[in-house]
Amino acid sequence: MRKLFAFALLSLIFYSCKEKQKQQSQDLSREQVKIKKEFNRLDEVYKQLPSDSMQSFSDRFKKLTANQPADYKAMSNIVEGAVFMSKSQYELSYKSFENALRLLRNSNADSLRARAYTGIGNYYKNKGNYPKAIEYLLGASKIYEAMDGKRGIATTNGNIGEVYMQKNDMALAKEHLRKAMNVFKNDKSHQTYLNAAHTLANVHGASNEFDEALAIDNECIRICDSIKSPKLKVPFLDNKALCYMFTGKLDSAQYYFNETLKIDLIVGDKKQIADTYSNLGHLELNKGNYAEAERYTLKSIDMVARIKNQSNLVKSYGILSDIYARWGKYDKALATKEEYLEQYKKLMNEKKEAAAAEFKIVHETEKKEKIIAQNRIQLLEKEREVHSRNNMIIGISLGALFIALTGFLIYRQQRLKNRQQAQEHELKTAIAQIETQNKLQEQRLGISRDLHDNIGAQLTFIISSVDNLRYAFDLKDTKLEKKLNSINDFTKDTIVELRDTIWAMNNAEISLEDLRVRVFNFIEKAKDVLEGIDFRFHIDKELQQLRFSSVTGMNIYRSIQEAVNNAIKYAKASRIGIFIEHENGELRIRIEDDGIGFSQETAQKGNGLHNIRKRIEDIGGTFTLVSEPGNGTHITVVIPKTTNPDAS
Repeated sequence: MRKLFAFALLSLIFYSCKEKQKQQSQDLSREQVKIKKEFNRLDEVYKQLPSDSMQSFSDRFKKLTANQPADYKAMSNIVEGAVFMSKSQYELSYKSFENALRLLRNSNADSLRARAYTGIGNYYKNKGNYPKAIEYLLGASKIYEAMDGKRGIATTNGNIGEVYMQKNDMALAKEHLRKAMNVFKNDKSHQTYLNAAHTLANVHGASNEFDEALAIDNECIRICDSIKSPKLKVPFLDNKALCYMFTGKLDSAQYYFNETLKIDLIVGDKKQIADTYSNLGHLELNKGNYAEAERYTLKSIDMVARIKNQSNLVKSYGILSDIYARWGKYDKALATKEEYLEQYKKLMNEKKEAAAAEFKIVHETEKKEKIIAQNRIQLLEKEREVHSRNNMIIGISLGALFIALTGFLIYRQQRLKNRQQAQEHELKTAIAQIETQNKLQEQRLGISRDLHDNIGAQLTFIISSVDNLRYAFDLKDTKLEKKLNSINDFTKDTIVELRDTIWAMNNAEISLEDLRVRVFNFIEKAKDVLEGIDFRFHIDKELQQLRFSSVTGMNIYRSIQEAVNNAIKYAKASRIGIFIEHENGELRIRIEDDGIGFSQETAQKGNGLHNIRKRIEDIGGTFTLVSEPGNGTHITVVIPKTTNPDAS
């Protein structure tokens, strides 16, 4: 029963941690995450470890929380209190839960506070102080109801039911146990539901309401079978067997005690096996099978002696003494009774020693706490002295800081004034530059208008005059007509060049798209004149938004135009390609033909190639020419990104 209660106690600890996790929003340190992870394992650890191993777990948990905030130390005290409770060290458990409440005095961790209340309530229950037990357990229940904590509500009501059962107030015991079960009425396989149901069956049995007790036992046995948990089924099989035994149905009682024993042997719980042997011995005694009763009781005595369970050993010797007395073996009955009294005396001595040891630990703990409190007072006094000294240092520091800050502000104000003056100067300089650029642009526009209106008009007049001469006179002189045609073509080319120049002068910048259109128009005109040449023209898409200054754009255009003209006039090419690409942050222009090529060592380079090189170098680019007889000519122009600052 104590083990079952301790399990419920530690299950509630697990629940408390879960509720705390939902409320806490701040980030946790890696160590705190580890602590919470360990705390969440408590329920699982308890199922697997005996009391001694649980003590090791508690000691390790205390080390983990040694340097943590109060809430984490309170969690450690709750774990410690639950472990002491499972070992029946009630004074130590009370001290641990009381320390947890002290640590939680200024905390919002209500779930942990409720857990400490529950622990103290169970302490008073075990000490027989039922009013205090109910006071603390009801306080815990109210907190869980405010938080809507189902598991906490069920567990505290189950504990209150146990208190009323011990007070022999069976009506209130049933009321609270049913309230605990009702919380998990839709999840009857929950451990908390089964714990409350087991206690309620005991209450009905103690009230001689065996039919009600058997109904609960049968329902819970079906639930345990549905979740395939034979271990959880054992208490209900045991209860059922006792009900049959107390109502005189001894064969049914024997059947269910044997069913209990089968599971006990598989699980390996020696204490439970010993209890079942003891119950079978008691049953055989009632049936008058004294030899069988002796055999089962001796098995129980042997097992509890090996596991050193003194209270059960005393109980088993008492049953064995009754068996011998009713069997008529009075010598053995007397000897067994003497052994019973000896073991009982030993049990009382052990309890006294345990109580004395527990009292000693509590007393020593209180002494240590007093010493710690005195040290804390001394520490506070020293802290006040340090605080007073620190205040004086802070005052001096603030004065020095004020002086330094005032000096800094004066310096900063002067610096801002100087910066403002510099910015005003830069602004005036920029405005002057813009005005100069505007004037230059106006001059360029004026020059372009003059070129268009005067020189453009004169060139148009020359073309018109040549056409008039051709149509006004019957020119049979072929050489003259050719000469006039030559003048006409030259003048038209000059007009085109003039328009290109005016176009460049009228624009502060030229986009690559503008350049593409000019080059495309130039190629189309070339196609009209020379139908046998295949022109290829490609620009990378990522260069569409590129822009140049008018000088850079015009030099690129003229270089492409000159290179294509050379290929048309001298190379005898069938294919001419123009490729404008982006490579490694550079603008790369390739003009290639499959013409006759020439030897760069022997051929004399004309003004055209020289002009291309000069134009490209003027804008910061590089010019490369590769040509061999029979392999065409390849011109590569590279304009580095760093030398094209006006490109966007």
